[in-house]
Amino acid sequence: MQQWTIVDVEETTGDDGRTPYWVIVYEVPEEVSPDGRWRYYVLKESVEYRAAEFGLTDIDDVLDVLVHESLLIELQSIGVLPMVTPSSMDAATAHEVVRGQIAHCRERHATVVTVQGSGAARARVADPLQTIRDACRIDLIRTAELRLEIDRALNPFQASQRVPWSQHDRKSGVSPMT
Repeated sequence: MQQWTIVDVEETTGDDGRTPYWVIVYEVPEEVSPDGRWRYYVLKESVEYRAAEFGLTDIDDVLDVLVHESLLIELQSIGVLPMVTPSSMDAATAHEVVRGQIAHCRERHATVVTVQGSGAARARVADPLQTIRDACRIDLIRTAELRLEIDRALNPFQASQRVPWSQHDRKSGVSPMT
């Protein structure tokens, strides 16, 4: 079984010079990358989006998903794991599915750990992910809004089942929101 070790988190921008990214830097086996390094670029806004997609409220739960994404994408692309489309299911189900996939990955393919021990990079920050923890917080209202947007945009069947206000009995005073 492989071990991917997170050794650093860098900040950068996209080619446009404006789109902010986190770069999670891993030490990986040579069969993954000949130079022993793997860089995974994560849009900074992905922290909030993963919280909304998977119904997460804790930054460490979001980071657990993000640091495993490279592995999950690979396992999904070769058919070992099914693709996960969080927008096609409710957040609780999406959370359960991604947790199961991460557990499968840990048990059978690879583990992801943060750097331990000493050395120049290790001395700079004890836990490389602390950089992201310090810069991000999960706003529960914002993530609920994002989840509503996901549900509305990507679940047209549910949206088509809503009864417009004009079809409700206005005399009864019953609003479509109750």
